[in-house]
Formats: sequence, C-alpha cells, structure tokens
Amino acid sequence: MEIIQVQGRVLQFFEWNHMWRTIWTDGRKLPDDPDPRWFGYSVGKWEGDTLVVQSTGFDDRTWLDQFGNPYSDEMRLEERWRRVGDTLELTMTLTDPKTYTKPWVSEKKLFKLQPKEEIREEICVPSVEAEFNRRTRDPAAGVTNK
Repeated sequence: MEIIQVQGRVLQFFEWNHMWRTIWTDGRKLPDDPDPRWFGYSVGKWEGDTLVVQSTGFDDRTWLDQFGNPYSDEMRLEERWRRVGDTLELTMTLTDPKTYTKPWVSEKKLFKLQPKEEIREEICVPSVEAEFNRRTRDPAAGVTNK
C-alpha cells in the first residue's frame, strides 16, 4: 500500500488490483446515507500525530476478515494511524449494534515503512496467484518456504 496526502484528502493506493481508497480530510462529516462502497465512505482528521479515520457505508463486497464475519448496514469503523519511527501503527474499532453486542477493538497492526519500494503490478488472476502467494501472502502470514 502506498499512502499519498494531498490537499483535502489522503489516498491509499493498493498494490493488489491497483485499487485506491479516498479518505476526505477537508472537514466534511460522514454522510447520513452514503452510497454503499467496497471500502465505505471515509473522513479523517489529525489528532496530534494520529490520523483518525471514520468510515461507514460499506457494501456487501466488503470483508471484515478472512473468516467471513458478518456485519450490517449500521457498521462503523474507526482507524487510528500513527507513525512510530519507521513503522505505521494501526488500531481499528468496529461498531455494529445490529450485529455485535459491543465494539470490537483490534490488536495493534504494525506496517514497516519501505519508502524505496515501488508498487508492483498485481492483478487477481489464477496465472499469477502462486507468485503472489510466494512473494506477498506467505511472508505476510509468517509462512516460510524451505
């Protein structure tokens, strides 16, 4: 993922399928009834050195995780992104009163910054899946090929 900050927004550009997400930082509020989207509708603001992102409006293509945990149209997600040295730290809080009895807070996720790396062209087709697994998915999951 590459993160780009420009006037009024932060863009997250994802290597896999070259998709992007817009996080509006121009002071707007979350809409009451956004058009549903894969990544939801997101607004962010800075609280000191932390980018706090609020999202809603996720459509039925959204995945909470690899296990297929459910969610409803009332789901809200808060992300807290903070740089610590050469690492990005992320904590998420998912609130969905229709589906869960209390908010779920993630453990801290850590992403090593790699400013000299370039986004690769990764397209989701069977002919490249094995190479993607070897180079990206397996190392991310802690799988070593010996």
